[in-house]
Amino acid sequence: MAPVRIKLQAVCNTADKVCKKNAKLSRRYPRVEWGVLKYPPCAVVGGSPNLVNSLHILRKWTGDIFAVNATAKYLSDQGIPCYLYAIDCDPDPKAWGRGDLVKGAVFSSRVNREQFKMFKRAEVRVFDMAEEDNYKGIEGGPTAICRAPHLFLRMGYRSVYFFGVDGCFTDVTHITGTQEVAHVNMVVIRVNDVDYLTNAAFLLQNEYLLGVFQKYPDFLINASGGLLAAMQRYPDTWEVVAIQDGLKVQYDEKGGGDLFRREFQFGEKPLWRPQQTS
Repeated sequence: MAPVRIKLQAVCNTADKVCKKNAKLSRRYPRVEWGVLKYPPCAVVGGSPNLVNSLHILRKWTGDIFAVNATAKYLSDQGIPCYLYAIDCDPDPKAWGRGDLVKGAVFSSRVNREQFKMFKRAEVRVFDMAEEDNYKGIEGGPTAICRAPHLFLRMGYRSVYFFGVDGCFTDVTHITGTQEVAHVNMVVIRVNDVDYLTNAAFLLQNEYLLGVFQKYPDFLINASGGLLAAMQRYPDTWEVVAIQDGLKVQYDEKGGGDLFRREFQFGEKPLWRPQQTS
């Protein structure tokens, strides 16, 4: 029997007029420059609780490090220089913050102007996503991590290593603490008899990353663990075993059928939890 999987479609959580306004306000900032194999490998870092196990690697990293949203300040607080990388439209600069070792930022043009104010103009580089420029814009999935393959390879990095993008969580959702938005549209995925707690956004991110990892293995390297590593190791057998009520209603109404009839009970299989190993 084929494993149970669901088809999801991402929808932007910000109105088009807001994205367009933000993009217009970002025009005064320098743009990123494109290149071909100009720089050594870079690291793109997400905020998985499991990131703690990669800090010893990142402290010795000799190339550039790009950390998503609040993860940049976290790395700075851990003594690791990096750049803040974001595509979100969040207007609150306190949501991400800036640490002393954050050297600058790479922002999508739709990032809110308030976030730019944390930096001097010369410290910021801006790029358009495909939604703003369907000819030269950066393509990918719904998250900053999903845009990273196209963006950083096009900027001239020889390869991109992904840390802290495990795509799952338990007690806290991020290394910086719990973000309540992560508890929306939650999903349980079973891989090799282990259950992973995640959500629809992380599932879409994982599926996108697995596709590009398979297509470009010499340039895109998964250095994360958790659900992403498990799905990569068992690409044919992972399956969705539970979805949150709200997501179930949306899915059933769109023709998914009544796949999840029984209330899910944790404990039938081991639940993944991050374990500090370094």
